[in-house]
Amino acid sequence: MDKVSISRAERLRRISATFAVLMWIAMRRFWQLLQLFGLTPAQFMVLFALVRARAPRAMNDLTDITLQDAPTMTGIIDRLEKAGLVERTRSTTDRRVVLVQATPAGVALFKQVSEKLLDDDLAGCSILTDEELADTEALFQEIFRIHLKHFHIDVENVEDIINLWDLPLHDLIPLEEVPPITREEHLSLQSSSTSRPDNLEG
Repeated sequence: MDKVSISRAERLRRISATFAVLMWIAMRRFWQLLQLFGLTPAQFMVLFALVRARAPRAMNDLTDITLQDAPTMTGIIDRLEKAGLVERTRSTTDRRVVLVQATPAGVALFKQVSEKLLDDDLAGCSILTDEELADTEALFQEIFRIHLKHFHIDVENVEDIINLWDLPLHDLIPLEEVPPITREEHLSLQSSSTSRPDNLEG
């Protein structure tokens, strides 16, 4: 299509349609990948929160971070704990508070999923030059800033928000320092998870 032959409104409509399809494809790919590791999206997000925290988190903190209600979060933690990916303890200062942290096996599995996602992205974007990738990142950040303004969120640097969701793999503990995830452990968690890839709960 001619880059200048359509109206601005039509261009924006096509961009929105492209984003919608792209997001749907990315979500489906993400769900399908998690299934290979026996995880649901909600379980992965809990692991993400715990790995990033590098310390035990209270159950109510996890419900806020992952936008889950308390009963759902309890079920998610139950299944992750059964698989050996997280562990629960009581706060030493307030015995009413339940703390959750990722086990070495949980960190290892999170890293394996993250590495697979990155490998797929590197392969899929191999036709783009480094300059094109940098331009794409800058454009996406500008679009992100525009959408934040719609929600009356004014930030000087959108990278501050993006960094909250970015966890460089080199910041994780080396895989050789934790026990490998066995096929039996994968199947154990998978059997306790729903088989539907579009289920966003635990």
